[in-house]
Amino acid sequence: MITNDSLSSLVTKLGQKSKQRYYSKDLITNKELLDTYNSGWIAKRYIKKTIGDMLKAPREIYFSDFDENDKTRFLKINQKFETTEVIKDALFNVLLFGECIVVAITDSQNLELPLTQGERVYRFVVLNKDEYQERAPKNKIFQKDDSSFFKIGSAILHGSRVLKITSDIRSYGKKERQSFSDIQTALPIIKMFDTITMSVSDLIEECKIDIYKMEGFNEQIAGGKEEVILQRLSLNQEAKSYSNAIAMDKEDDYETKETNLNGIADLWAKACIVVAGALNRPITILFGEGAGGFSSGEEDNQSYYETINEAQETLLRPIYNFIDLFMLREIGKDDELLDFDFPSIDSINEKEKAEVLSIKAGAFSTLIGSGIITESMALKELRDDGLISNITDEDINESELLSKGLDYGNTITEI
Repeated sequence: MITNDSLSSLVTKLGQKSKQRYYSKDLITNKELLDTYNSGWIAKRYIKKTIGDMLKAPREIYFSDFDENDKTRFLKINQKFETTEVIKDALFNVLLFGECIVVAITDSQNLELPLTQGERVYRFVVLNKDEYQERAPKNKIFQKDDSSFFKIGSAILHGSRVLKITSDIRSYGKKERQSFSDIQTALPIIKMFDTITMSVSDLIEECKIDIYKMEGFNEQIAGGKEEVILQRLSLNQEAKSYSNAIAMDKEDDYETKETNLNGIADLWAKACIVVAGALNRPITILFGEGAGGFSSGEEDNQSYYETINEAQETLLRPIYNFIDLFMLREIGKDDELLDFDFPSIDSINEKEKAEVLSIKAGAFSTLIGSGIITESMALKELRDDGLISNITDEDINESELLSKGLDYGNTITEI
């Protein structure tokens, strides 16, 4: 038996609106994204804070077969080409627009050919996705040479001269996916927050309003005496500000109405949480708000440090690898002689550092005694963790040679 009373009809209607909702790709131009950055503090803080923290601690470079003069030349050649500013510009474009390219302008006469060993770089140029067109292979699945080309104005450049950076997961299938930045995805949420903030501001300004009931008000409006009414209101407000009193005709009336603001603070706080979640940032980082309740904020900070480290590996490392290739060639060094790591930006205090060092030293001593790891491995781990910063590559190499039973001094002489 099938019933069709009002209760069953109500139940069958519940949840029907969710089927009518769907996701669509809104067309957001680069100009709108740039306006969001220039005019809105959330996008600006997100990008500047992210770039600042990604570059906060200089990368730890491990040179091979480099003397002090080579290291100095490498640092100076980076200063000459302003590579740090190029990297900041590239990170800005990829964080705001979702993708960009870094182009190496060399002395080659034919930029459509692959990059060769003997070419010298003049400068680096960063372009956003509106300033170039990528020409991928027609069939990149079955084609052996999957080199792409980039059209910049009237010039065609081979893909080996260009580094493309995307903030999304790259497609390795037949079709390329368009890359969207976190700002672009979260833009509706950012607009919602700005709307709530402006509405709360307007509500606070109008939460207390003075109402004047004037004798003959409508007749004065009909007679075109609006200025007289405005002057009278201004006079009352001026008198009230000076003496906290007003004067009026005995036929007039005056009252004050106040709007209840209960719940406004909670609404704004919840909006902050939504924005922070949409941009994958702790509320303490994005809004500068301290942790509340029973939370110390340490878990949020640790999660943020891991997010920054992930961004360094996915965005920053490819840029360094691309630029280092040209910088090493400028000083006559092989591009395979350079390796680097990103130190954590976690500001650990000295007491915690000493406690961690004590625990790790005991663990390493046990592992070394059991033959599981070598002393050189332990030294590298201590240096990478920032617990003992003055451990050099020579110390690690010497320890490794000694662990193999070799005479370090003779080995160096033979080399």
